[in-house]
Amino acid sequence: MIRKFSRVKLCLVLLLVTLSCLVINIRNDSITVRADDQTVKPYATPTSDPIVFLGIWFSNGYSLQPETDYYTQVGQSIVVHTSASRSIWTVLTGPADSPHYRWFKSTDYGENWSSVSEADGGHRMNFPITPKSSGTTWYQLDTQYYTLLTPYLKTHIYSRVTAVHVKDSVNATSLKVSADNNYIYNESDSDLSQNYTFIHAYPTPSDATGKITYSVDKPELASFAQDVENGGTTNKLVAKSGAVGTVRVTAKMQNPDGSTTVGYTDVRVGGGLDDQTVDVGQPATFSMHGSIDGTNSNTSGSIQIKWYKYDKDGNKTTVATSNSSNYKDFVDYTVPKTTMDDNGTQYQAQITVSLLGFIQTDSLTTNKATLTVKNNPDVSISSKIVNNTYDDGSNTSDTLNKVTNNDNISYEFNLKNNNEYSILANGSYVVPIHKGTTVNNVELDGKKLSSDDYTVYDKSDDKESYIIINGIDFDERAQSHTIKVDTTVSGITDAEKFESVPYYYGNDYGGSIYQRNADKQTINYVNDKFNAEVNDINFGTIEYSERNKVYHRQDDDNLPNNTVNISDQRRDKKAMKVLVSQSAPLGNGMTLRYYQNGSYTNLSDSDILIKKFDQDNISSIGWNRDDGILLYIGDTIPTAGDYKTELRWTFEDSI
Repeated sequence: MIRKFSRVKLCLVLLLVTLSCLVINIRNDSITVRADDQTVKPYATPTSDPIVFLGIWFSNGYSLQPETDYYTQVGQSIVVHTSASRSIWTVLTGPADSPHYRWFKSTDYGENWSSVSEADGGHRMNFPITPKSSGTTWYQLDTQYYTLLTPYLKTHIYSRVTAVHVKDSVNATSLKVSADNNYIYNESDSDLSQNYTFIHAYPTPSDATGKITYSVDKPELASFAQDVENGGTTNKLVAKSGAVGTVRVTAKMQNPDGSTTVGYTDVRVGGGLDDQTVDVGQPATFSMHGSIDGTNSNTSGSIQIKWYKYDKDGNKTTVATSNSSNYKDFVDYTVPKTTMDDNGTQYQAQITVSLLGFIQTDSLTTNKATLTVKNNPDVSISSKIVNNTYDDGSNTSDTLNKVTNNDNISYEFNLKNNNEYSILANGSYVVPIHKGTTVNNVELDGKKLSSDDYTVYDKSDDKESYIIINGIDFDERAQSHTIKVDTTVSGITDAEKFESVPYYYGNDYGGSIYQRNADKQTINYVNDKFNAEVNDINFGTIEYSERNKVYHRQDDDNLPNNTVNISDQRRDKKAMKVLVSQSAPLGNGMTLRYYQNGSYTNLSDSDILIKKFDQDNISSIGWNRDDGILLYIGDTIPTAGDYKTELRWTFEDSI
C-alpha cells in the first residue's frame, strides 16, 4: 500500500511540473503589442477576443478590455474597468471555479514586469491607480479561474496591455460616446441574456486629462453597475428587469480648467424582439437582438433555438426548430407571405443550452413580438361615358355635350386593385345620375344583375340620384372588376350642367372604410328647344311733353338688362333673324322708333329686322340708352292718359 501511494504522489508531482513548464513556455512565446505608438512586450500573450453567439460565450475572453491608453495627472485617480468571462462549457464543467485577479506592471516597455501588490489594488478586477509622478506605466491583467483545492489547475485569461500616461493637464473640446451594444435585454434571470453593455467616452484631443462621469435620463430603464471595490459606478450599463424603451446615456468630462465637455449615446432596452409591421402579402422577419459571431459547431454541448407563434386567441404552436449544427440560421424567423389572418399574431424565440447534448442547463426566452399586417388596397378606376344617340364631335370619355331627353347614355368602369394581396370586403360602387334618368341595365364582370344586386336611390332635395352596385370585393381571387350601366335620359326641362364623381367603397378588413373616387364626369343637358322671353318696355310718366322730342326707356329696360332673353338649346342650330312689328299705333302724335347707331326706323304693322345671328352666336337682345325701341312725340301734344300697344316679335331661321 505504501509503495502504491508513493507512485500516485510521484505522478502528481510530474503532472504539476508539466503544467509549470507549459506556463513557462506560454510566457516565453509572448508577442509584442503597441501602446502609445511604442512597441511593448506584454507580460503574457493576450487572450483572443471571445466568440459570443447572442448571450452564449463559446470561448474565454474579456467582455470589457482595458482601454489602450489612459491619460491623467499626478494625484488624479483613475480606475481601469475590466470584465472577463469564461465559455459556457467551461462554466458548466467547473461551476466551483471563481475568478482571481492579478495585475502586472512595467515601466520599461515590457522588458521587465512586476506584480502589483494587493495593497495597491493589484488583486481587483477594476484597478485603481493614483499616480505620484509623471511618465508612462504599462499594465496587464491576468484573470485566473480556479478553486482553493486546485490552485495549480488555473484558467488564465490575459487582457491586452494598457498604458497609463501621467502628464500635464489637457482640456477636451468634444466627447464621443459609444456603446458596445446598442440593444440590451431586460431579462435578468438567464445567464444567456445580454442584459448589459459597456459605455465608452473618447475625448478630442485623445490625451485630454479630465475625469469622466456617466448618467442616464431614465434610470427606470437601465443604470450603471456599482464599483463595489472602489466605490462609485463602473461604465457597465445594466437593464432593469422587464423595462422597455430607449435610455440616453450622457458622458461628461470635467476639464482641468473647470469647464465641462458632454456627449451622449442612446441604448434600447427590451425583450429581444421588435414588433413588425408589413403590408399584406409581404414577408415579415423577426430577428433576435445580439451578437451572432458564433459558429454552427460546438463539441462541448448543444444549442437549440425554437420559434413559437401565438394566434389571436393566445394558442401556441412551434413554427421552427433548429438542430445542434444549424442553430445560427435560426436567429431570425420569417413569415414568407403574410395574409390578413396573420394580423395581430405574436412570435417568440427560445434558446436552450444543453451540456453533453441532453442535460438542459440554461435557456432564454424572448418577449412576444406582435405582427401587424397592413391592408393597403390601391384601387384604380378608369371610366368612360358614351351618348349612343347623339354626338356632335365634342364629346370625350368624361364629358358629354347637348344631351337631351330620350338619349341613350352608357357608363363603363374598370376597377383594379394594384396591391394584389390586399383585401376589400362588402364593396359597392356608386354612380351618380340625373334624377329622372331610367336605368335600363347593369352588368358586373359581364353578368347582368338583377334589381336585388343594385339600388337606385333618389335624393329628395336634389336633382341627383345614385346607382349603388353591391358585391364588389377584392381578394387574391378577384383583383379587377368591370361595371357597365345603360340608361335613358328623361326629366330635362332646361339647360343644365351635371357634374358627378363616381366612387368605390369597401371594408378594409381593419374595420374602417376604404374609398376611391373615379374621375369627375360632366354631362351638359339641353331641352333641344328654342326659347325666347320678351320683357315689357316702359317709358314711365311724361309730365310735361315737348314737341318733336325723343323719350327714352326707363333705366331698368337698358343694358345690362335685356329686352329679349333668348335661350337656344337646339342641338342643331341654324342662323336666325329677329323681327318686330307694332300691332296698333299709339296715336296723338306718338310714334315708336327703332334706333341703331343714330339712324331710326318707325315701327308699324310691317316687320322690321332687329337682329341677325349666325348659328354659333345666338344671344339675348338688349340696348344702350340711345339705341333700340324709343318713343318720339311729334307736333301734336298727346292728351293725358295711359298709352299701350303690343309688339309682335318673330324669330325665323335665316338662310
